[in-house]
Amino acid sequence: MLREARKQDTKEHIFMRAIQLFKEKGYEGVTVQEIAAACGIAKGTFFNYFSKKEELLLYLGESQLQLLDQSLERYREIEDPKTKISALLGGLLKRYSEGGDLMRLVVGELVRSAFLAELESNSVRKLQHMLMDMINEAKQTGMLHSKLETELIASAVVGAYFHTLMTWTLLDADSPNIVDRFEKHLDIVWNGICCKAEV
Repeated sequence: MLREARKQDTKEHIFMRAIQLFKEKGYEGVTVQEIAAACGIAKGTFFNYFSKKEELLLYLGESQLQLLDQSLERYREIEDPKTKISALLGGLLKRYSEGGDLMRLVVGELVRSAFLAELESNSVRKLQHMLMDMINEAKQTGMLHSKLETELIASAVVGAYFHTLMTWTLLDADSPNIVDRFEKHLDIVWNGICCKAEV
């Protein structure tokens, strides 16, 4: 377990140093050799963690899903689906905001690259399926009454999440709190979901 934690810490360190270099020199201007040198590791060690430079950008989505998995366990006792979704996705957004300009850079690069965006869509699908599982559970336990299909509800929530993230990344660089903004968007979406309640 300790070995796995160390590997994860090293991977996170490589990711953060690489993003810092991307910010200083631009994504295209940074080589794997420079990233390895900045991390104090051999180039071959870099490839033990990332098979190519592009994977650094995809790591953010993967690590967000890992964080979501951990948070699902932490918030398992929350029964209200909206409160649980707000806590889970708010936690993901908080990580972006804590990373500030570096995280904006990563998201911006993903948006600009059609190839990377296609690969990142796998993370988006996983997120949507996790939400669908939560929503189905909430419907089965009677915590959510809605005539809307589970997939549609999950899509609307994911849309609110990514709208918040894209707005923060591309338009609202000075926005103080991305989590508060998401909660406002989620309120609007959730009101629409609950308006379609069973009579």
